[in-house]
Amino acid sequence: MPKRSILVADDIENRTDAGKKCSQAIRIAAFAFAERLKVEINLLYVEDIKTFPYVRFDSSRMKTWHNAHQKNLNEACKQYSDPVRCSLLSGSPAEEVLKALRTTVPPELVVLGTRGKKVLQRLLVGSVAEEVLRHSRRPVMVIGPAAQKKSWFLAADRRQPRILVATDLGNNSRAPEKYAFSLAKRTGARVLLFHCPGDNVRVMMESCMVPGMVPYDFDATLAQIREDAVKTLREKADFFKRHGVPCEYKLGESMISSARSVPQEAENNYSLVVMGTHGRNILLNAYFGSTARETILNATIPLIVVHSGK
Repeated sequence: MPKRSILVADDIENRTDAGKKCSQAIRIAAFAFAERLKVEINLLYVEDIKTFPYVRFDSSRMKTWHNAHQKNLNEACKQYSDPVRCSLLSGSPAEEVLKALRTTVPPELVVLGTRGKKVLQRLLVGSVAEEVLRHSRRPVMVIGPAAQKKSWFLAADRRQPRILVATDLGNNSRAPEKYAFSLAKRTGARVLLFHCPGDNVRVMMESCMVPGMVPYDFDATLAQIREDAVKTLREKADFFKRHGVPCEYKLGESMISSARSVPQEAENNYSLVVMGTHGRNILLNAYFGSTARETILNATIPLIVVHSGK
């Protein structure tokens, strides 16, 4: 039976200070994760033919270019504490990563980083991270720009891991909740289910402003929303605990959006965040959701994204 693995997609050729810091952060998080899950690491670098530095094609130059990448990849593999497999491919980085996730025995997840630059209000700067997040049906661990600035990760801590699961309490959160449950069972982690009703409250407030809308008791409705959310959170947490996973729950502030509250909550000694994505079209500026966007950009810990399957 093939051994389980995680795929680490790293731009090892980025020798800038930011690139080196990103690679270091990816390496620390990937190794800590692989060690806890007892899986091997496959380090992947995809040489993008569009970056070939010569105008005219020359087979000898191409070979030299390729050999230089292989040498750098081998050196990168030596930076891991345990032996890792390394793979050098050529083509579109995003496409090759996605192909690797669709193999007969796919890796458990892919680990990658992003610089988080904002261009025309797009979610992520690195188009590789963007495309992988949109299309991957395997979990994706993203090391965002804030996390890369840290010299260590709670994920690498020897203490009991703590997983923050951001849930909307609906169908879209079933996949990330299920993944977090499985992850906690395998790693001995504690789980906190976190829901922020702020988004629902905002919709409710906006509906009150529609001309002709019949006024209703806002405070009573808000209290009912919170009561229903707490009931659902308690039921979910009880399921986790009945099946051997220590689990708590927390309800966010009613007037704060989840895009703000999840990154803030992530600062409270968690090892990583788990949340879902819908994979919508980027032209809608919502395919990934503002909550995940802000968490990637601002969280100082890794984020695991699980596709909702919708």
